[in-house]
Amino acid sequence: MISRRNREYLTVQLLETRRMLEMIGNDPIMSISLKQKEKSLFEQLEKIPVDKQDTKVVLLFNGNPVKGSLGIDAAFIGKVTIPFQNMVTAEFAHRVDGNVAKRGTIKNENQSRLFLTALPRGSFGIELSKLESTDLFDDNLFSDSLSHVTKLVESSAKSDEDFAAELDGTTPRTIASLKDFFKAVSDDQAGVTIESGGIRCELNPIAVKNGYDRVAGTIATEETKTVAGVLKGILLESWKFDFIDEKGATITGRIDENLTENQVSAFMVSYFNKSCKAVLKEGKVLFKNGRERISYILSSIEA
Repeated sequence: MISRRNREYLTVQLLETRRMLEMIGNDPIMSISLKQKEKSLFEQLEKIPVDKQDTKVVLLFNGNPVKGSLGIDAAFIGKVTIPFQNMVTAEFAHRVDGNVAKRGTIKNENQSRLFLTALPRGSFGIELSKLESTDLFDDNLFSDSLSHVTKLVESSAKSDEDFAAELDGTTPRTIASLKDFFKAVSDDQAGVTIESGGIRCELNPIAVKNGYDRVAGTIATEETKTVAGVLKGILLESWKFDFIDEKGATITGRIDENLTENQVSAFMVSYFNKSCKAVLKEGKVLFKNGRERISYILSSIEA
């Protein structure tokens, strides 16, 4: 489980424990156990680093669209901003709702709108920020979305292995917008640097072209399927699961980030080593060289 989500969970538990202490007053029996629980939760909370919520991203450019120290082509900025926004919107919607249609309007897309808030000095580029803050949880998801998009761009220009590693849980719609982004930058023979959430990705024009070729030759699909079998294990720390289907094949993957630790723990209590049905999101990625990668996300478990 990511540290921010773990911190939020422990904070809620700590507040509930303190409310219970206020309600029972000086009860000699219940107060002892609750005070011990309060101490334990507080100690766990103190061990988790506080993450800075970064809901902004900086895009810096070089190459053909940039004219020395004078300026940057305004039309170019328009062409690259649209697919970048589309990437962030699809990624954020996927984290919030779990499903994103391949085309058409994305549900609640206004929640992920980026606004031009600054023109970074020293380089030609733009700073884009999320201005409407709904709540801490949404800001966490939005920050994670920006970070993942940045990593996705960086990995695309490295190798099939790096790109495949970042594709777990990525929707086909995000990949389509990634291709459009790379095409817009590559067509103008530009380089790009992206900074978000402490992550810095720097690509020269050649790396951008390599990224575009890799993404353009990639076909990604995602479907939800229900698989009968036996739950063999769940790791809360790494947020992963193991499941054996009826044919004896082992399915390993990530757990949906929209699930809470309580929900996942209940899966273990109810279904560990028992026959059940796992609701999975199966993602398939076919690379230009014919290699295929399949990944799974556990959405639910049913009797």
